[in-house]
Amino acid sequence: MSQRFHYGPWLAAAFVAATGLVAWKYYPRDAAPAPATATAPAAAVAPVLDPAPTAVPDAYPIDAVPVLPDAPATPLPPLDQSDAEAMAALAAAAGGADLGPFLRLQFLLPRLVATIDALPRSTVTQNVYAARPVAGTLGVATRDGGTWLDPANEARYRAAVALFEAVDSRQLVSAYVRFYPLLQQAYRDLGVPDRQFNDRLVEVIDHLLAAPTPPGPLALVPVPDKPRWAFADPTLEAASVGHKAMIRLGPEQAARVKAKLRELRTLLAGQRPAA
Repeated sequence: MSQRFHYGPWLAAAFVAATGLVAWKYYPRDAAPAPATATAPAAAVAPVLDPAPTAVPDAYPIDAVPVLPDAPATPLPPLDQSDAEAMAALAAAAGGADLGPFLRLQFLLPRLVATIDALPRSTVTQNVYAARPVAGTLGVATRDGGTWLDPANEARYRAAVALFEAVDSRQLVSAYVRFYPLLQQAYRDLGVPDRQFNDRLVEVIDHLLAAPTPPGPLALVPVPDKPRWAFADPTLEAASVGHKAMIRLGPEQAARVKAKLRELRTLLAGQRPAA
């Protein structure tokens, strides 16, 4: 468990709808792929800690995702020139908030796709992560000869959680549908030619929703020869990147993030919310 933590899991999951692993080298492409063909929805893939995506039929066709009636229909820029426009769309869905302190602005869409895809895995390459690290170091407490995750550490993530909650879900999803050809192109650039990114996104959200809420306090142990801590419980330490992020948030903030993810999942799965 690193002493630094990233906003990525929930901000990337936010952009899940707006546009929220291997060592990455970005190769721009000239043409965006054709949109997904609508098919009958199938049962959701069970959330698991998977080493790699597998080819499955389109479970959640992008054509079925609802958008706002006044969503812009202007042409998209090329993927390698999309940073400014994608960030503007994401900031608009967040009520005009300045997202610069939270997200890395260069190669934004490819980084977001890589981050989202990595959340159910056991590791992520930090140089492709979409989010900037949280200021400060991981809060720990020492007592009775042991070291524990300090509950006060949860305050470090308060601003990111509040920002995620404030995002207009329907505006975010509408922007996501507009940028979807570029997101799908970035997903193919990761080496996944036979799946739709929207299917992977819903799958990742399901994985985050299945994150455990372990009772505290959570014991930590030092990692030999490294300046970092690990969970003393081997089950927690073996958890995915996304599950560890949810655990660090603390039960109350994790519940708030999950509530927003359920709202986004409803839209991404092609279900129209009640008026």
